[in-house]
Amino acid sequence: MSYKNNSTDSINSTTTKNVAFIINSLEGGGAERVMANALRIMQSYYEQQNTGVYLVLLDSTEESQQVPEYVNKITLNTQGSLVNGYKQLRTTLQSIAPEYCVSFLTRANYLTVLLAKKLKFKAIISERVNTSSHFSGGLKDTVSKLLIRLLYPKADKVIAVSEGVKNDLERNFGVPGNKIGVMYNPFNVPNLTARAASPNPEAEALKPYIVGTGRLVKNKNFSLMLNAYAQSALTQNLVVLGKGELEDSLKAECRDLGIADKVHFLGFQQNPYSFLKHADFFVSTSNAEGFPNAIVEAMCLGKPVVVTNCESGPAEILTGDSDYAVESYEQCEFGMLCAVNNPEGVKHALIEMAKPHMIEHYQAKSAERSQQYSEDAFQRTLLAHINSVVATQ
Repeated sequence: MSYKNNSTDSINSTTTKNVAFIINSLEGGGAERVMANALRIMQSYYEQQNTGVYLVLLDSTEESQQVPEYVNKITLNTQGSLVNGYKQLRTTLQSIAPEYCVSFLTRANYLTVLLAKKLKFKAIISERVNTSSHFSGGLKDTVSKLLIRLLYPKADKVIAVSEGVKNDLERNFGVPGNKIGVMYNPFNVPNLTARAASPNPEAEALKPYIVGTGRLVKNKNFSLMLNAYAQSALTQNLVVLGKGELEDSLKAECRDLGIADKVHFLGFQQNPYSFLKHADFFVSTSNAEGFPNAIVEAMCLGKPVVVTNCESGPAEILTGDSDYAVESYEQCEFGMLCAVNNPEGVKHALIEMAKPHMIEHYQAKSAERSQQYSEDAFQRTLLAHINSVVATQ
């Protein structure tokens, strides 16, 4: 166990109360980035309230995110074990004595709920993925689903990252609707814009192009993107940002489709926004999402989007309706929405979006929609969820 910034042995006795945020690690995922952003966004509030804020990481791994100095970061070494996690987190939270805990990701959520009643704090857990779609099958996933059905309803508050995730938890996991709130991920548009403005000769050389981002894994379904792109015969290049286990097979698929000279796999990029800036539009063909950060980030930069109507988030972002259905593809208010696993639909959406007047139209609509995901809105929503359970004490 390691302590950074502070330790449970030197808790500030001048604070009026302590709170804890809990997550598996600060590796390079979307949930980890949102956790770091949440702590930054909440800094002024917690300092004003003289609150001691602790971030507990369950695993000792390489960190890709940084948290503000006011946060007391404690790193455990549970090695992915629920049993180790329970023992180590119990000791840590006994010392902190938090008024409430906010956790992200399923393992951290399990432990937060399990310890809440014993240690007498309020459990606020957050589901960052579409739960049903996230577990593909097998014994481990079956056990995970069982634990969610058993534990999530016992939380004081469950914060879903989208209406689609909320509906899934209520319909398929028995979480009472009155316990679930929705909180969209926050986006710092000025920061994204500044990062996008960084010089990028590589992107300039590839223009014109469209762009897709994400891990090269089955769930992201880049194979669908490649097939639809090949059928569309677009003149633009296709740039793919991301790494993953399917990279070699996807490159082989490009060769088979005759598009290897037009598709550019550029790997993981520390600054994908400078590539987004120079793209004509953004494409996502995922089978499942919790809340697709990459789509909103592209829209924050004024980029039109072509996305599949997967569970959950895309329909909610593009239409405002999480249950919106599409048979092939549709020109929705804020972008092109395509049926999942439908190459024909994605092909036609690509062809339509590539037209100059459509790009111009959806550039404006993306910029308009992105205003709904501000950091101020995030802070107000998180505080409302916290106060809804803390006020009951």
